Amino acid sequence: MTTRLLASSPWGFRQTPLARQCQWLKEHGFGHICGQIFEGAAGMFQPNITDAQIEAAKKLVAGYGLKYASFNAGGDYMVKQNLDKEIAVARHCIDTAAKFGAQVIIVFAGWQPREDDAVYDQVATAIKSVTRHAASYGMTVALENHGGLTATPAQVDRLIRAIGEPNLGVNYDPANFEMYGYDPLKALNEMTSSVVFTHFKSVKRDAAGKKVYCRLKEGYIDYAPIVDALIARGYEGFWAIEYEEPSDAEQGSTDDLKSLKQLLNK
Repeated sequence: MTTRLLASSPWGFRQTPLARQCQWLKEHGFGHICGQIFEGAAGMFQPNITDAQIEAAKKLVAGYGLKYASFNAGGDYMVKQNLDKEIAVARHCIDTAAKFGAQVIIVFAGWQPREDDAVYDQVATAIKSVTRHAASYGMTVALENHGGLTATPAQVDRLIRAIGEPNLGVNYDPANFEMYGYDPLKALNEMTSSVVFTHFKSVKRDAAGKKVYCRLKEGYIDYAPIVDALIARGYEGFWAIEYEEPSDAEQGSTDDLKSLKQLLNK
């Protein structure tokens, strides 16, 4: 049986202290942890983290037998002003992630209501700079599909082609495609860019009919053909669960881990 690399996105654990995150990961057989800098979140690293704090965190994580799979990099590359500041934020995240030994840097195009050609050029230029900075540490960069300029596979491919860096690929998040109106399996089959990281959560309708993220077992996304398609593409990267609700992050993540393992081992 093929051994798959498993990880858990840090977002759901954003209010869970690092030591407890590590304990949960070890208890559930993980060999890797994912990190993020996010100001004010108790379970994440702060922007002003010091080298001494980094060394203490590295010692803690290593004590649980864990290594860093990925780090999320901040930065909104769609802004109309102060783009250099956003790039600097991302470079700082990458510098920090390198000290932790992270393998993959996850980036986002941005969150502004813009879809003009100029913003594509701006985002591509910014991510090229960030990706080259990550390359200096030997890291892979994964552009996450997250609505906006990355709501469709054609948009993702457009940016990846424009950036044109060999260490750049896609963080494929099926639920994000679904959330923003594109069938996730269709997106995967149409997307020509390489998938270098993945996130697994699902989507359901709430009482008002609105789409909301949820556990894999509670959502309506059919993940079996998606997993098959990823394997058929030769995907060998991390399979990361991403339960997003901090109030029951451990139980939700436990449920999603069980669901993902069933999909991978069927």
